[in-house]
Amino acid sequence: MKILRHTKTALTFGLALQVAIATHTATMAEAQMISTDTAIQRSASEMDRAFLMDELAKDEVRDEMVRLGVSPDEAEARLAALSDAEIARLVQQAEEEKAGADIVGTLATIFIILLVTDFLCFTRVFNFTRCVR
Repeated sequence: MKILRHTKTALTFGLALQVAIATHTATMAEAQMISTDTAIQRSASEMDRAFLMDELAKDEVRDEMVRLGVSPDEAEARLAALSDAEIARLVQQAEEEKAGADIVGTLATIFIILLVTDFLCFTRVFNFTRCVR
């Protein structure tokens, strides 16, 4: 009987020790210092990824993808699999395309400005205008 009690006590103590060690290692957190540049890069990467996901969520983009035979879900999965450098490159290309997207409006504005300056006799660009004097 005494041996059985000692065995139970040893087994109980061993199991309690094992549970304590297992929960202690599972709840330990490891912290380290990161540089400001690293934090900014991580934040920029997350923002770029969110920007591209928002662009994919637009109805016009989804309709065009479906028209071209691309599944929107597959496009999102592939976008999620891209590296941070590839995401940054895509965002840069998107921003460059947006910068020149309003070329028609820019040309119309330049035309109107030149037309008005021709009418006011500041320039003589168009032959079909007459100076108002």
